[in-house]
Amino acid sequence: MLLSDLISDSGYFDSATIPQDFISIHNNRPLEMAIEIMNDHKVDRIVLLDGADKRIGLLTKDDISRYSSTLSEKEKLEIFSGDSPLCRTIEAKFRDAKATYNMLGIAFCEIITVGNEQIIRWLNAEAMLTFGVNIDDPISKMLTQERWEHLMNIFNTQGGVEHERIEVRGRIYEVTLLEVELLGRRILKLFLHDVSELVRLGDELRQSLERTIEHIAHYDVLTDLPNRLLLQARLEHAIAYHKRQVQKVAVLYLNLDHFKDINESYGYMAGDSILVQASQRLASVLEREDTLSRVGSDEFVIVLEGLENVTKSEEIAKKIQALFEDIFTIQETSFKLSVSIGIALYPEDAESSELLLKNADIALRRAKDNGRNNYCFFSSEMSIQLFERVLLERELRHAVDESEFLVYYQPQVNLNTGELSGAEALVRWNHPVMGIVSPDVFIPLCESTNLIIPLGEKVLKDACSQVKLWKEKGLFKGRISVNVSGKQFERPDVIAVIKSIIDETQLEPCCLELEITESVLMGNPKVFGEKLIELKALGIEVAIDDFGTGYSSLSYLKQFPIDKLKIDQSFVGGLPHNEQDTAIVKAVIAMSKALGFRTIAEGIEKDEQGEFLKNFGCEQGQGYLYSHPLSAEKFEEFLKGLV
Repeated sequence: MLLSDLISDSGYFDSATIPQDFISIHNNRPLEMAIEIMNDHKVDRIVLLDGADKRIGLLTKDDISRYSSTLSEKEKLEIFSGDSPLCRTIEAKFRDAKATYNMLGIAFCEIITVGNEQIIRWLNAEAMLTFGVNIDDPISKMLTQERWEHLMNIFNTQGGVEHERIEVRGRIYEVTLLEVELLGRRILKLFLHDVSELVRLGDELRQSLERTIEHIAHYDVLTDLPNRLLLQARLEHAIAYHKRQVQKVAVLYLNLDHFKDINESYGYMAGDSILVQASQRLASVLEREDTLSRVGSDEFVIVLEGLENVTKSEEIAKKIQALFEDIFTIQETSFKLSVSIGIALYPEDAESSELLLKNADIALRRAKDNGRNNYCFFSSEMSIQLFERVLLERELRHAVDESEFLVYYQPQVNLNTGELSGAEALVRWNHPVMGIVSPDVFIPLCESTNLIIPLGEKVLKDACSQVKLWKEKGLFKGRISVNVSGKQFERPDVIAVIKSIIDETQLEPCCLELEITESVLMGNPKVFGEKLIELKALGIEVAIDDFGTGYSSLSYLKQFPIDKLKIDQSFVGGLPHNEQDTAIVKAVIAMSKALGFRTIAEGIEKDEQGEFLKNFGCEQGQGYLYSHPLSAEKFEEFLKGLV
């Protein structure tokens, strides 16, 4: 039957009354296509065209209804049978939407048509084989009544069901339930996609992700060694096991010496390569039951189990140091590294994993303090010293906040005339219990904790203020010399800080001399050289402190705008009888004069030392021969005695 046979009033049709945007279809198309077009576009009528695309009439839903009244139930249902183009179209659309599943090899959907009386009116072969149901079976034969009611509740609430999952006969299906209007009847199309394989793959992926997350949580990403968390667990297990066996467990805490220099000079990729090579070398000397772990940037921990005595732990430490005698190579660049090791033993040094690791770390610090590239066993004295250090650090922070630091002053004299030429500002800690504490005790700790930065600024400010006051009283002539630590000089704002202190205290820049060690300048000659130029531009003089103990390189020194070299007291103490000290001091004075620098010697305690230095051209000196460092009050009395 042609669609044109269904047109009402087909004898009369005025094409001029039809709007241009009406949907049209050729009159030789099947009825199912017309129904699909009306449903898809939600229209009540469509224009029919002949073979020449000429409008020949309208087809309405009423036309279809009148036609359907002449059909039997069987004929109506056949419109949506498996041979129906419309059914194939819907199924094709659904398959396209699920193309991802198809690519995974999952079966095409099972399709079931359900009447409003919950009777299966049609189903494709796949559904029939899968569920063992036939036409005219109740839907409950495939789905439980509870499951069907659940789906219908969603359908009635949301107007359809999509992506709902159900389980039938041990398989997982994704459900799509939609309504199709056919000849005035409500027909439900149930699409079931078997996604059991997808769920299985999803479960495998989830389990794989869980395993990956578990691995990441317990292993180092770079070296794939156990991390601190897994190390702790294994160490606790080892302690528990060997406690019953009455055997020892050793913990070796390792640190690669000066590894930071590789990262800073060659980049982190080079550093990572070194760490991987190091982990491989370390693993090569261990037994299967031993644990090697990476717990920090360049820190490793080894757990040795089942020891009868300490001999094996010492043997392993020596083997590790021997391994690091061989060079490391990255892209034809060779690196030489050493390793420091701290060792703690169970049960002698600790009976818990946490304390055992802590004590091994304490022993590692002692090994590094002793010059690195060695190993050290933990002792209880180390723990006491560490406790004292931690306590001292806490008190130092309090001292900075509470201004417990004082500035002492030691005179500097002209060796030729004996007159005062200046003074050096020296910091002292006025501890509320211990009294005056020597800088040898607290300065290294201030350096390691960066407390040296606020402390250094305070000393500079106090010294400038005090000297300004003495100058106003007419008591002080010359320059005040103040030490600047490496941590201070590394800061990009150091020049601005110094200038602000000068401005605040109103001390003339020419009255200030800053002492910087030679090793600090050699840390970054280009940048630090530029800072020295800025200091000179302000009118501040620069002295190289502890000269002779560092690089002592003429090629570098001549590039810097330096005013003075300070001969270290370690060379002055042997004058004039020690031949080596005498030769060094003579050479430093001669070199200084050749470069246009002045010289000052520290640590002068005897007249003969002062005479020797004066005779060989050293301009200035300081030391106990002239005065011990004095508090501001006593130094002022000293100055008044010179007037």
